[in-house]
Amino acid sequence: MSLGPVRSHLRHATASAHDRVDALLPHGVTRHRDYAAYLRAMHRFIASGALPDGARKRYLPLLSDDLRTLGIASDDDATGAIPGDRYERLGWEYVFEGSSLGARMLLRQANMLGCDDRSGARYLNEHAGSSGWPDLLRQLEDLAPDAGQLDRLVVASHRAFAAVETALRDALRIERDVS
Repeated sequence: MSLGPVRSHLRHATASAHDRVDALLPHGVTRHRDYAAYLRAMHRFIASGALPDGARKRYLPLLSDDLRTLGIASDDDATGAIPGDRYERLGWEYVFEGSSLGARMLLRQANMLGCDDRSGARYLNEHAGSSGWPDLLRQLEDLAPDAGQLDRLVVASHRAFAAVETALRDALRIERDVS
């Protein structure tokens, strides 16, 4: 199956940003402190990122519950930035919905830590089973952006990756200081 021109372009244009985020948790969440950092970071990203309100409403309560269940402090629920246009929204969605693929592996690891869909891994369970990624791929496949629109899509994706990277770095620092 071909990636499609827009997805292929996005994947290539954001590869280094994606690699930087992945490198922060090279072994996933096999340790409790890494899982705590991951949950803190995703909570911050979803609360303050330029994601559609539906993502915030769907996932923040699950993340808040997981954090509370595991006794992990979180930032206050901030109001997220509003995407400027369709291409900015799609750039943020590309990063967020794409993370559902990695969520499948992380969910297995969280299960090994004793967390499940009823206690401590509600967010991962929901995100890993989401249909958001295939839905987004269909949207990207149907796009025929001009150069400016494609640039906005890539820039928004980079901003989203940078937001995840910053949130994860901060959360890992907190967990390191707590340990």
